Amino acid sequence: MTRSFLFVVVALLVGFALPAKGQVQFQITIEPLPAEFARLEPTIRNHLLAAAQMWAQHFNTTNCTVAIVFRLQKWPARGFGRSLYNVPFKGEKHDGKFVTEEGLPHKHRTGEARPDSGPDVEMAFDPDYFRTLWFDPDPRTRKVPVPDDKLDALSIFLHELGHAMGFNGFMDPSTGAFLGEYMSAYDRWVTRNGTEYFFNGPGAVKLYGRPIPLARRNNNYHHLGDNVPGVDPRLKHDLMTGWFMEYGRRYTISTLDVAILADCGLPVKL
Repeated sequence: MTRSFLFVVVALLVGFALPAKGQVQFQITIEPLPAEFARLEPTIRNHLLAAAQMWAQHFNTTNCTVAIVFRLQKWPARGFGRSLYNVPFKGEKHDGKFVTEEGLPHKHRTGEARPDSGPDVEMAFDPDYFRTLWFDPDPRTRKVPVPDDKLDALSIFLHELGHAMGFNGFMDPSTGAFLGEYMSAYDRWVTRNGTEYFFNGPGAVKLYGRPIPLARRNNNYHHLGDNVPGVDPRLKHDLMTGWFMEYGRRYTISTLDVAILADCGLPVKL
């Protein structure tokens, strides 16, 4: 039986202009891959590490180890990334709901995990969808053009880690109703105007110039923009876009993405 691969790397946040508080380690576990993809294990690990470091460089972090689990599995969706637990966010309540924070930003911010937690983040993809991804020979410099018939794997990993960072919530996407007593730090700033959703965080609105329209057609409100006439191209091509990502295109973390996470309480330097 093929055993899981465990890779631990220390990503020192040095060389950046950000006043980092500490150091982040990433502990990456890749569960046994189907034989077809086994040779890609080092490449997947390298891309996942690069994506995690790209997000981390925007944060004033504490000393911590972030545990990420990756797998391929048959799934109704093409893929997902998420924090595996939530924690209370500074004791806040909003509109009668308890505000919670995703595990990954909580670990970055405090260096702590929920006591009963295992890994901090999981990411999974359907094998059929995974075959459409292209892996950059050097994911850190990103100089090689993305083939026109492939999706950029690093962009996809960055997008899914973005959900684990905070682009997530507890609303029913079809009604806007909360299903329990909790909302996310992201949900605090989401409003619904009839059938449409908007993000109203003060920092993000100041940067964008107005409330940011969120998805509800191709995707849920955890994404920016929607498949409607006249959509802002800044949102269509944003890393956290509500449109389907395009073949042959490379996506990067935008200042708007960072501003939204700052509104969610993350220690971010814009």
